Amino acid sequence: MEQEDTLNNSNVYSMVSEANQKQAQAQAQQYYVEEQEKNLAESQLDCEKTLTNIYHKLKQDYLEPTPDGRMEWKPIAPEDRVLTDLGVNKIMQVMETYVNKETLLSNFDDIQIKRRMLDFCKALNAHLYFKYEVYFRLPTLEECKKILDERIDREVQYKITAKKMFGEELDIETARREVMEQFGSSLHDELQSIFKAKKMENLREYELLFTEMKAIVDATHNRAWKGEERGSLRRHFNIAEVIGKPAQQENKGMFKWLSK
Repeated sequence: MEQEDTLNNSNVYSMVSEANQKQAQAQAQQYYVEEQEKNLAESQLDCEKTLTNIYHKLKQDYLEPTPDGRMEWKPIAPEDRVLTDLGVNKIMQVMETYVNKETLLSNFDDIQIKRRMLDFCKALNAHLYFKYEVYFRLPTLEECKKILDERIDREVQYKITAKKMFGEELDIETARREVMEQFGSSLHDELQSIFKAKKMENLREYELLFTEMKAIVDATHNRAWKGEERGSLRRHFNIAEVIGKPAQQENKGMFKWLSK
């Protein structure tokens, strides 16, 4: 009788240990699934990478491969930039208002998205237009002079080449003096013309930058169309719940049997 009780106690202990082990495994599995879902949700709603890319695009940085195979942002020459730092910061403030997790978790219909996109386009363009001299980088006098010097050098080479075609020789100093005499008092006008042309180049470049910003804001709103982003997260969490239930139910049944 005593041996039978000992055997029964041993069996119960073994079953309890097995049940505890399964419960621990189920909890570990549930924790893993929950952590995976948490990481997925955070990654899905994280707009930091998108905003960082926007910042580099506004500064017109370019991607260049590194020796270890990564892609790294590199700055362009300051004189090639379209926007000032103030312009970049202002547009970033606007983009942060639209590209965020609150927008992603919203519930917009087609009309709301179109209205918000129209407001975004009109407000940003109007603001930049009225303050373009602050937000758009204007060429410096040195930049304009450099362009003018390059034009003069080309004219000098054209004049020397033209003389050679007629079998005549013309030294570079004489050619430069003749070119400068041709420009005469129009050098001032040439510098102003270069300044205006460079300014217009920067303004035309903005159209492409704005189109890229508009596409990003539009894509963010479309993810929130009819609460699609929230629905996507909800489906992920439901899947996690289903994965975690069978092991939990099995353990509950074991403990229920043992309690009889």
